[in-house]
Amino acid sequence: MKKIEFQELLEWAWAIRELPSSIEGLLIDKDLILAGDKEGNVVCWNHEGEKVWSQSFGNRVENFRLHETIYDANLFLVAGLEIFGVNTKSGKIIWKHELEGISDWVEIDKINETVVATSSVFDIEYSDFLEGSYWIFSFQGELLKTQKMDEKTWHLHADDEGIFLGLGRPSNKIVKIDKDKIDYLNTPDSPICCGYKNIFGHANGSITLTKDNEITTMNVSNSRISTIHVKDNFILISDEVGELYCLVDKINKWKFKADGELALVSCFTSKNFNFVFACTRTDNGSQIYLLNLSNGELILESFSKFSIRTIDNNENMLLIGLSNGKIITIESDLLLRRIDEDDGKENNIDNINRKSMLEKLRNLRK
Repeated sequence: MKKIEFQELLEWAWAIRELPSSIEGLLIDKDLILAGDKEGNVVCWNHEGEKVWSQSFGNRVENFRLHETIYDANLFLVAGLEIFGVNTKSGKIIWKHELEGISDWVEIDKINETVVATSSVFDIEYSDFLEGSYWIFSFQGELLKTQKMDEKTWHLHADDEGIFLGLGRPSNKIVKIDKDKIDYLNTPDSPICCGYKNIFGHANGSITLTKDNEITTMNVSNSRISTIHVKDNFILISDEVGELYCLVDKINKWKFKADGELALVSCFTSKNFNFVFACTRTDNGSQIYLLNLSNGELILESFSKFSIRTIDNNENMLLIGLSNGKIITIESDLLLRRIDEDDGKENNIDNINRKSMLEKLRNLRK
């Protein structure tokens, strides 16, 4: 394991881009890279680094969902009080709709060709959420249904079995919506606090999986689940005390202890190696850990004085969004080459030349 300065990690980056304010939303797929910031700015690039379009949505952008369809709007996002349908080729806003309270999540229900959004109302006096709502729209922006609830939705997922909402107090349930039918699933009496696709994390340290119309619950930790990520048959689960668990076939394969709660966990791959990227997220910065997915071995550790707000991945690429507006793109093979270098054999002139070359490459990709 090696500790490196964050500046050195930046020198290993495939590309560095920047928006005016804190990065709150990221999405990368096989064609596009999308980034949204706290002020509502969204920029779209292709994988060659060319800017495709930019658009302003007026408020914090945190969630993107992309669907390749024949409709004009195939990118859906929530910002502030509204949901937007956007064309990914031009960045044009095709439709928008105001929600009640603050928008939380957006998801695509491919089976019914609808877009689902959730929102919640926060009471400043009580420092708690008073109620929540879910909203169902057609791809063309027509509001098909809305329903108020007593709870905020902490995780939203849609698949061929229906739409699933993970609720907090007082019900602590997973709600399944299948067209006009609503079911409250039999889950632990503990608030949902996070999730990844069909896996829901609970405040009591357990997880619930919904698959093939069956519900499975597992106890993972004695502390609140913080975040969940899945890579192939590896399920990565972090809790509020800094433990990171790796489950394979419901068995704990390895465990890693961090210096603080790991708020963000993701994976990216090279041809023969799988990385786990995990980090804390505080107002004072982020502690960064890079692990080997197969055994949990710590490869490197670093610290950023700017908080890492969000991350996303696609195969060999990892996106890191910082509170200073920078978006760092890490490419797995390039990272492996840098890790494998024998820094002790490099003289000062070689270091200077290497840094200059990397800076020129990054400038070409901006």
